[in-house]
Amino acid sequence: MPPQRTPLGSISRNRQKGQEISPYMCGQVAKKSSKGRSTRGIAKDLNLHHSTVQYTLHQDELRDDGHSLPRKPRGKSYTDADERVLLRHVRLNPKDTYNQVIAACGLSCKPTTVKKILKRHGICNWRAKKRPELTEAHAIARLAWCLVREG
Repeated sequence: MPPQRTPLGSISRNRQKGQEISPYMCGQVAKKSSKGRSTRGIAKDLNLHHSTVQYTLHQDELRDDGHSLPRKPRGKSYTDADERVLLRHVRLNPKDTYNQVIAACGLSCKPTTVKKILKRHGICNWRAKKRPELTEAHAIARLAWCLVREG
């Protein structure tokens, strides 16, 4: 976001590096292009880089009323086949950790990605709780308790 200016102060025409040009500037570029001006001439007149002018003219047909198009989202780090393999493995081995699942399925994604995939398919908190094991002494005590009360 550009820095705020004081009310009724002068407006700086300098753009920050890497910022998009405004819809007004897009209109100015399109207007000068329709009058037959070259891209280098437009860039010099409007104090823009010539590649910015070329890109603006290229995208002008696709824009809606001069507004920028939404950017493409980042691509997924896994395929649909990877997702199916992951779900099958998790349903067969529900006690595996995320890192064990990644290693078993041969995935190249992070544990948070595995978590998101599983959550989307309704598998949440799928790791079993750690409980103490039933020892031989406890098993004998339980059996004795049952036999006394069986009668």
